[in-house]
Amino acid sequence: MSPGPTSSLPPSRTRSDGLRLLLLPALVLAGGTGLLWMAGFGQEPPERLPLAALAFFGALFGDAVHDALRRSRSAMTFPLGAGAVLAVVAAIAVLPVRDLTAPGTALLLGLALAALPRRWGEMLGPMTVYTAATLLANYTFDAFLPVGDWFLVNMGTFFFGITFTQRDRVHRFGRRAVYVMIVAAAAMNVVAALSIDTPLRYVAVSFFAIVLAESADTEVYHRLLKRTWLVRVASSNGVSAPIDTIVFTVLAFYGAPWATAQWMLQVIVTDVFVKYGSSIVTALLLLRSRAARVPEPMEPASPLR
Repeated sequence: MSPGPTSSLPPSRTRSDGLRLLLLPALVLAGGTGLLWMAGFGQEPPERLPLAALAFFGALFGDAVHDALRRSRSAMTFPLGAGAVLAVVAAIAVLPVRDLTAPGTALLLGLALAALPRRWGEMLGPMTVYTAATLLANYTFDAFLPVGDWFLVNMGTFFFGITFTQRDRVHRFGRRAVYVMIVAAAAMNVVAALSIDTPLRYVAVSFFAIVLAESADTEVYHRLLKRTWLVRVASSNGVSAPIDTIVFTVLAFYGAPWATAQWMLQVIVTDVFVKYGSSIVTALLLLRSRAARVPEPMEPASPLR
């Protein structure tokens, strides 16, 4: 990896990256508490999060650490160390030490990605976020938050909404890279589900829904390569979000005594809205950073080839 010199970065950007790493451990610790709250709406609310769930949550932020380090690695040493110290102090003073699993995973993953050749880091970064988000989505798949008299929000939807834009980031490395990521994430979800004794029905449905919806998204995206990135994201996600939600909800919950037709309709409508909305919001937030890049060819050579 050969990042540009720190002096070439605007001072405001360097300060922003430093502040991100300074605050990130505390934010991840707080987010872990939020994840426990979300899991509390499930059929069997846990008293504390499994270590694996904490690691998956921390992995969501590894690419953010990597991105800041890649832009100005030499300027990040102090805030990275200070952030880690703050995380240790906060964990010991307020939370169980085991909760360091989440910020520790984020920091270590970010350092590992930054140590790779630049192209590999840029590809594996969104891949890890994508995989971690699917694992967390399946961890909270049975947690439903009632909103008013009509909407039922599946907590896993908030995590799964992240996957759409992360997958679209990987598209720049070609179709093969996307399919490798999809299959790898689906396989990891099966292993994770079996390790916590998830019923085989949910394991099979989750694998099938991920592969079907993500494949549909990939094919739509690549047929729109001549359109703007935002059009590609909106169009492909407009296809994959309903497919994933309908397939998973119907196949996973059909036949359960509480899964009436009205209940499934509530879940499907709410999930599609949240997934699609969160993917578009994330895409809009990424537009600025994409505009700053040098234009790339439509099908660049992937490190996987």
